[in-house]
Formats: sequence, C-alpha cells, structure tokens
Amino acid sequence: MDYSQLVFALKNGDTKTSNRLIGEATPILKKYLISKVNASPDDADDAIQQMYEYVIPKIISDEIKNPAGILAYMLKAARHSYYKILRDFDLDKFDEIEGQLVTEADQAWKLMDEEQASLLMRCIEGLRNGYRDFAAFIFSYPGANTEDIAEKFGLTPANAWTRKHRVLKKIIDCVNM
Repeated sequence: MDYSQLVFALKNGDTKTSNRLIGEATPILKKYLISKVNASPDDADDAIQQMYEYVIPKIISDEIKNPAGILAYMLKAARHSYYKILRDFDLDKFDEIEGQLVTEADQAWKLMDEEQASLLMRCIEGLRNGYRDFAAFIFSYPGANTEDIAEKFGLTPANAWTRKHRVLKKIIDCVNM
C-alpha cells in the first residue's frame, strides 16, 4: 500500500487521514518487528511508538524527501527503535524481573519445541547446498536485513530479498507437509 499520503496528510494537518493511515501501518510494523527481529508484542508496540515520536516531527518539518518510501523508512526506524530498547535495557533491574519469571518449563511445550526444531533441521538439510547455507545464515542472524544478506552472499539487495523469500517458502512448505 502507498503510504505517501501519510506524509501529505501530516504536512497539511489532516488528522483524520493521518490517524487512519497510522492505524493501517501499525499492524504491519508490529508484524515486521515480531517476525524479523523476534520482538515481543509489547516491545514491538513500544518500538513503534518511539518510531512515530521520531518520524512524525521529521515529516512535519519537511525532512522526508521521498514520500513514496515512507513505509520502508518507518520499518527501518521501528527496527532501530527496537534495538535501542534492547540496548538501553537496565540490567540493574534484571534481578527484580528475574524473580517474577516462571522457572520450571512446561514439559509438553519443551517436547513440542524440540520436535519443531528437529523438523526444521530436517527441512533445512533437505535444501540444496546454496540454499542450506543461506537458511543457516538467516536463522543464525534473524536481525540481518536485506543489505546484510546481500553483502554476505555477494548479491544485489533485490536478489538477496528474492532468495531469502524462496528459501523461507521452501522451508515453510516442508514444515507444513
């Protein structure tokens, strides 16, 4: 979807359109953070809020020069906001939080996780060598963006994105069999 209208709505003070487009973009941003950088839903919400606090003033002050690329900009800014949340986590409070965590794992869930991991490994091992290396990198570095993948494998970003989605589709198809 084209979110360039969000830039124009914010610049022109069109609150109704701005709110509607932000409402449409937020679930996309949240799913991205949860699936790509393994953010918890609460952390994703926090990162998205911080991203909006950063991006909206930039839009209003006319610092965004490519309105058509606003969704990509918001995705990247949300990812950076999430990483900032992780970086700024106060380790001094960890002892306090740790006491609230459940320490005994539910055995059934553990068995399911082990079974799913085993199935995933069988599916990855069934890929041809180039795709297997690619899958190993993606799972080893889940926060890697397309540019990181392209650099690692000597590809253009477009080819890296295509290959990543092909590999993930093959793995998903295998797991769902």
